[in-house]
Amino acid sequence: MPSKHAEPILSDPSLKSILPSSFLYACSSASYQIEGGFEADGKGVGIWDEYMRGKEDTGEVACDSYNLWKEDVKLLKEYGCNSYRFSIAWPRIIPNGMSSHFGFGWRADNQEQRAKK
Repeated sequence: MPSKHAEPILSDPSLKSILPSSFLYACSSASYQIEGGFEADGKGVGIWDEYMRGKEDTGEVACDSYNLWKEDVKLLKEYGCNSYRFSIAWPRIIPNGMSSHFGFGWRADNQEQRAKK
């Protein structure tokens, strides 16, 4: 059940005739702007990390969604969202920018084995 914050939107009679009952109330985010966790879990350096290095505002902490994701999900529910589009920084998936395989654990698990070949 959405909270009181979503009530003005969900109960607005003028929207009932405009929006179908299947309408998705959604939010979205972009990785660099919210993710944070700059060096967490083997994340590599990306283009935005390089571009913003030395500037006053960087994405190193951002909104810290990397560590606060449970609170973020709680807020999405509280505001009545039933859909969420988010992005993950590519350097978190492919830390050094080159791989023929994708996945969070693949690189760490296989890097040493590949080095021995």
